[in-house]
Parts: sequence; structure tokens; C-alpha cells
Amino acid sequence: MIDTAERLIAERGLGALSLREVAADAGQRNHSAVQYHFGSRAGLVEAVFDARMRPIDARRAELLAQLEEAGDTTDLAALTEVVVRPMAEAIVVEPPGWYGRFLAEIARSEPSLLLTDRPAMVTLHRAARLMIAAMVAVPVSLRAERSRMALGAAVTMLADRERQLWESEVAGSEPQASPPAGPSFVSHVIDLVQAMVSVPPSPALAAELAATALPD
Repeated sequence: MIDTAERLIAERGLGALSLREVAADAGQRNHSAVQYHFGSRAGLVEAVFDARMRPIDARRAELLAQLEEAGDTTDLAALTEVVVRPMAEAIVVEPPGWYGRFLAEIARSEPSLLLTDRPAMVTLHRAARLMIAAMVAVPVSLRAERSRMALGAAVTMLADRERQLWESEVAGSEPQASPPAGPSFVSHVIDLVQAMVSVPPSPALAAELAATALPD
């Protein structure tokens, strides 16, 4: 039922999610099975997050532990990889699924769900805080928003690539584009996110920020 809910949200949108349809598509004779197991639509969505995020966060914890052991927790490029790689690998290196498109749909329709504090996001939050602290070329006032926008862009790129993989490998149609395959695409996305979080403000933006800054 978790897989079915993830697919239906990815394909049709969160607003179109029907508990009865999830049960039927999952082969459940009892149309109340979803409500019995998950309580509500919100409970089912949380179950999807939990099922997908736990292995991703476990992988992220391994990468962060390696970084901490090496003493590289101020290395912005390495921290960006810790934040992005586990999610990217789960979406575009594994056989094509729906998690990337699920995340993109949640970001579009109910972005507050992506900010919910969950046990399976502990390492993500810790790595993201370190990444933001390492964004030394970016003004402090912009860092959190810049990182949020960069990670949102990563989700969009990964969801689009996941869709291409699904069309090519599952639906039997030719992909509309030919980006780097598998691990190379993951590294490509990491590079793009790292560029977004490391680039300093342009002279124009720096002047605008200075003009709107509150006096000491």
C-alpha cells in the first residue's frame, strides 16, 4: 500500500489521493484497509516518507561519519555531497520508481510537509546545518533560503530524470533527453547544487542587500 500511495501521488497529485483507490490498486479486498493500517491520508503519506527516508538517512549517516572522522566538516563540497548523494542515488541509480516525483509533487502541493521534523531526517538536518555554516561566500541572511532553493532544484532535476528512466525502461518509449547515466548524473546534480550554494552574491545583489540592511 505504501508503494501504491507513492505511485498515485507521483502520477496524479496529492489532492487526488483516494484511500479506497490505494486499497484497490494494492489488491486489498477490504477498502478500509488503508485507514485500518495508517489511520488517515496524512498517516499514509507519513508512512511513505518513513519508508523511503530511513535507508536514505542511514546512508547519509555513513557519509557524514566518514567526513567527521576525516575532520572535513567545514568542506562545503563534501557536505553538499553528504546532503544530496543518498537521495539522488535512491532516485536515479536504483530501478526507476516514483520517489523523486513523489517529492516533487509534495513540494508543489504541500511544501510544509518537507519541513516536518521526522526521526528519519535527523542526519539530513545535521548535515544541512553544517552545509549552511560552510557557505562562507554567501551572506548569512541568504544562506538558509539559498540552500532550500538549491535542494528544491535538485529534487526537480532528479524527478525529471526519474521520469525519463521510467519512460525508457518501463513504458518502452525513448527518453526525451540523454543526460549522463546513473552515477554520473548523481555527480552532475551534486556539482550543480554545490555551485548554487557556494557562489557569492553578484555586485548588484550585494548592493541591494547593503541598502536594505538594518543599521547597527
